[in-house]
Amino acid sequence: MIGVIFSILISIGLPLVLFVYACFKKRYMAFILGALAFVGSQILFRIPLLQFLGNHSTEFIMLRVTQPILFAIVVGLSAGIVEELARFICIRFFMSKRNWQSGFLFGAGHSGIEAVIFVGIPALTLFVSQTMLIENEAYFIGGIERFFAMLLHIGLSIIVLQAVVQKRFIGVWLAIAIHGFTDALVGILPLYVPKDHVVFVLELALAIIALTVFAYSSLLKRREYYNEKICINDV
Repeated sequence: MIGVIFSILISIGLPLVLFVYACFKKRYMAFILGALAFVGSQILFRIPLLQFLGNHSTEFIMLRVTQPILFAIVVGLSAGIVEELARFICIRFFMSKRNWQSGFLFGAGHSGIEAVIFVGIPALTLFVSQTMLIENEAYFIGGIERFFAMLLHIGLSIIVLQAVVQKRFIGVWLAIAIHGFTDALVGILPLYVPKDHVVFVLELALAIIALTVFAYSSLLKRREYYNEKICINDV
């Protein structure tokens, strides 16, 4: 029971709070654009594509069996490419206010809708149906994972936003690399880590990467503040 409730709070409650905050700050479009970027890149494109390849491509299936590491890298990079390019397109062509707070809320919308779709709704359904005892621990872990995934997506969104503002596409490549590497670990680590410890190692790896990326994005906020202060003093 506790694990499912915790998962609902993180995967539905937290995104809802962030959306209310975005509305309060009149930055709700950044949040909505982030959500649309995820839905367009993953729900409407990448996931159907992977399902099609899994059902109709012998080469794709054989790659998973014969080259599991390469398969994990390909699948991980596919997530990084489609999601980060979707971020870039939305920020570059549809986001008018491009500052740290908008990047934060864009990432919150991106990760928030992902959390709601993949963890929040299933957890809420399980809670309402009262059949949750067996999967309680899994949903508690899922809630923790979604929290760090949100931090990661927020950090990546700010990196991409900085790339757009500075007109340096290398920031997008960096976001793709970080995203692809993180997702690839999901397929690579289970090949080497004992089964009893693989979940802990995966969550620890995600936490370290997410906290590092978010910390870097926080440094960008300080730079943005000092740049604005310098501009004011120059005037």
